[in-house]
Amino acid sequence: MNKNKHAIAFAVWVFTLLLAVSCQKANNGSRLTVKEIDYNDSLVYAAMEHDYNQALLVVDSLEDVHALYDAKINFYRAQIHYKMGQELSAELYYKKALTGNELYKDQPSIFYFAYDQLSTILTIKGDQQGALATATEAYSIAQKDKTESGQEWQAILLHDIGYCQMQLSRTAEAEKNFTHAYNTLKRLALQTGKYDHIYSWARVAYNIMDAYTTTNNFEQAEKWVVAAEEAINRLVESPDCSKRTAEEYLGSLGTHKAIVLIKTGQRQEADKIYREFLKSDYSKTSIGLVDNAEYLEMAERWDDLADLVPKLDSLANSWAMPKSMYYLKTYLIPFFNAYQKSGRHDKALMAARRIAESIDSVDEYERKHNAAELAIIYETREKEAKIAEQETAMTQQRILAVSIAMLLIIIFLVIFTYHRYRSTKRLAEKNLELEQKNKELTIANARANESSQMKTNFIRQISHEIRTPLNILNGFAQVITGKDVELGTDEKKDIQQRIRENSERITELVDKMLELSEASSQTIIERTDETTTNIIANKAIENSGICHTEHIKFDLQLKEGTKDFQLLTNQRYATRALVLLLDNAKKFTKEGEVRLIISQKPSEIAFIVEDTGIGVPAKQAEHIFEAFVQLDEYYEGTGIGLSVARSIVRRLGGDIVLDTNYKEGARFIMTLPKES
Repeated sequence: MNKNKHAIAFAVWVFTLLLAVSCQKANNGSRLTVKEIDYNDSLVYAAMEHDYNQALLVVDSLEDVHALYDAKINFYRAQIHYKMGQELSAELYYKKALTGNELYKDQPSIFYFAYDQLSTILTIKGDQQGALATATEAYSIAQKDKTESGQEWQAILLHDIGYCQMQLSRTAEAEKNFTHAYNTLKRLALQTGKYDHIYSWARVAYNIMDAYTTTNNFEQAEKWVVAAEEAINRLVESPDCSKRTAEEYLGSLGTHKAIVLIKTGQRQEADKIYREFLKSDYSKTSIGLVDNAEYLEMAERWDDLADLVPKLDSLANSWAMPKSMYYLKTYLIPFFNAYQKSGRHDKALMAARRIAESIDSVDEYERKHNAAELAIIYETREKEAKIAEQETAMTQQRILAVSIAMLLIIIFLVIFTYHRYRSTKRLAEKNLELEQKNKELTIANARANESSQMKTNFIRQISHEIRTPLNILNGFAQVITGKDVELGTDEKKDIQQRIRENSERITELVDKMLELSEASSQTIIERTDETTTNIIANKAIENSGICHTEHIKFDLQLKEGTKDFQLLTNQRYATRALVLLLDNAKKFTKEGEVRLIISQKPSEIAFIVEDTGIGVPAKQAEHIFEAFVQLDEYYEGTGIGLSVARSIVRRLGGDIVLDTNYKEGARFIMTLPKES
């Protein structure tokens, strides 16, 4: 009886729902709940934290299942492309997102944000009139919003307007708008204490300072440096401010302050701030590199800027920026200027050739971009026509919806039983999936315990190995300093030898611990040494002592063209990585042969270390590169050599892999790039 009551109640609910749906626009579907939207948004933001290409795939997937409406989909695509440095693609998607009023009805804050970002992109592109029109249009909408958030966005958009006016030399108007925007955001930040308001205050203050420096109004910029410093210091002091955000704002503030000082004749103070900037971790980041280049250009330090060009070029290439006019003006032309003004005419000529070769691709990209803009206009008009057509068909759809609802009530009792069956089946599948996840968790815990035990063993081993030579040194020290102790020449020589050996042993252990701290480092190693493959190989052979090992036959093989092959790398680090591979081969080859083979590929040099030792199982090919891993506990060692070697080589732009097809022992392949 209860089941029948539930079935009838559910049927009535379905009928009511369909009547409600029939009253909405055709093909628009029911509106997502706030909870569903929040969940889908979180999926996109989580993906953006890790990988932008993966984030685009997540957005595509949400679009396929209609989990987000079109404007939101285009908004996310615009955000991702902007973060990838692809401003023109971001511009198109922001324009798509702002067609119609879907975004404004759903979330006014991201609607204003989209306008703010679009204005910024147009400013970067050099379209100051377009940026001003965009910001003005958004500001006129925000003025009607009397909420706290509306006041904040009015100030942000007003500062966008001021920024455009500065670029158009309308300084007096810009100053008025900047002052109003700054004061509004400062008031909101200090009154509410909310992190979002403090962040907006700091961001706008920084942009105002930047507007004056980029337009060479350095005298007026001085007071805005002070204003920006106040806002940014308040941001950094906030407990909600992340370390990364604090470093970025303080680093950029430092370079801008140095630029203003050097342009107002205070070079000594500017150099002091710049030197402090170079000591920071932020200066090594991508954004810090760009700030560094901006200061060097403003300070007219052309030699230093020219030295930085290869890194800037590599950074621009890593962002996969399209070959647009913006790319030429922002990167290639400054590269040419840096080389030309530093007297490096050969490199300046190469940069000029790159500019000339890029003209055709720039023209093609601009044509495609303009065509895409026209497509947006056409799509907007088409959408408006479609809405009108949908309104016309609404009455017929209501009748059809009622008929479908009646039909659903008739067939409901049939599908209800099937639905219960499917639910039971899904529950069983979920239980099975949960059981599988529990197994995976058990394995993960076991690995964590194994890692912890390996770390403990490593510490014990290092402690033991350090204590032994220390005891020896302590004993000799007591002998030497003892009263009435007379030592013969041979005894003194023996003691000196033993002290030297044990001191070197302690030094080697300390070096191992220092190398362990580098194993997880992501810092790029500077490649500034012009050396040869032969030098790296011979130094590694000498340092490892493998050719003097009695139980091993060692053979060095240089393939054609590799003996004196020149490459740009870091000789010390490259040699150290190869020494670690040779040490590994020596340790696991009790009796047999070790070969070092050097060969070349189109874009890299390969150092191949082969041995006839115990080998490595294929399933352990990646596991052995983890810190503290030792597949055979009966062999001596700390288990960090391969981990350190791979870390070094990857930071040199190469890699180390295990060749699992080699069956006579183990074969490790270390590759280094041929070019910088």
